Amino acid sequence: MDLQDIRLKLDEIDDRILELFIRRMKLTTEVAKYKAENNMPVFQSGREKAIIDDICKKTPDGLKKSAKFLFYNIIDISKCSQVNEITPDDPFTCENEIKDRPVVAVQGIEGAYGHAAYKKLFTNGSPQFYASFKEVFEAVEDGSADYGVIPIENSTAGEVTANMELLERHSVYITRTVDVECAHVLAAKKGVCEKDITTVFGHEQAIRQCSAYLDKKSGLTVIPYHNNAAAAKMVSENPSSALGCICSAECAALHGLDIVHADIASDPNNRTRFICISKRLEVYEGADTVSVSLSIPNISGALYRLLTKFAVNGISMSKIQSKPLPTGFKTPRFEDCMFYIEFEGNINQPVIRKLINNFEEEQNYFKFHGNFKNISRKE
Repeated sequence: MDLQDIRLKLDEIDDRILELFIRRMKLTTEVAKYKAENNMPVFQSGREKAIIDDICKKTPDGLKKSAKFLFYNIIDISKCSQVNEITPDDPFTCENEIKDRPVVAVQGIEGAYGHAAYKKLFTNGSPQFYASFKEVFEAVEDGSADYGVIPIENSTAGEVTANMELLERHSVYITRTVDVECAHVLAAKKGVCEKDITTVFGHEQAIRQCSAYLDKKSGLTVIPYHNNAAAAKMVSENPSSALGCICSAECAALHGLDIVHADIASDPNNRTRFICISKRLEVYEGADTVSVSLSIPNISGALYRLLTKFAVNGISMSKIQSKPLPTGFKTPRFEDCMFYIEFEGNINQPVIRKLINNFEEEQNYFKFHGNFKNISRKE
């Protein structure tokens, strides 16, 4: 046969496969109805294993892995169809408006980047400053504050790991996110020259974000500080003229410092993403991103099978990141791993509600973090 003849044969086979696939999916719907009527779960591991084992027995050695992969796909697509048929479309109970004149917990002091994020997020709130991000989470969780502002990701330094871990450990929801430009400068007391500075203070994230500049300065001691704004305040109050700090231009002005070197961030578009957290679930108009954390078994194909749920339902993911399970949490399979996922959607959409409900039912570890919008994003 020439190539055209082979392609015609392949087309005939594809038509037959499609016809059989359609027939199979119709039967899948009947199975779903039966399971619903008899209160049976969608996923039945024994049945799935029996199907795959039988397929492997019937397949030539050179194609066993491929056949196994193919039929896992078919089974997963069928399961998605059954889930959409069976899973309850339970609505979420949530608020849809921001509290009026809220108390907002912010880590650091006035002039910090967290304070800048707060001002972007709220027009009539009252900031309440805390020494640590852990205290911000605790204040929101115990009701001392209505909302909290937390940095979770930087365009240069990546994820703020400690804060993502706190997000898992505390009973809070994400209500909005906002991007803040972090145009770092090197600041010092009035009249101090750049060459006179021997020690620089800054938050560890800011230090990483300015590594290209700092690494060029031989003999410079760089000391992590819990907050850039607090470092600026400390430098302004210290009598030494050998101290400098990493902060914003606004923060330098606030504490009466000179900018001895502007734009020291490695990336000129350096930005940090902040989340706004609340004790209650709040979903505002225009919310277009859902975030969850869930566990999957650490076995071949597990992540692919998870992604199939999104693909079959036509849902786009904007972020997926592997993480260790929260401290103290144990699943029946100790080797389970966790993923933090953000995907497009709104909880008013039935397909999104069913997907979340399915995750909550199937995964050993699952946490719904909220449905929100990045208010920095242009429409």
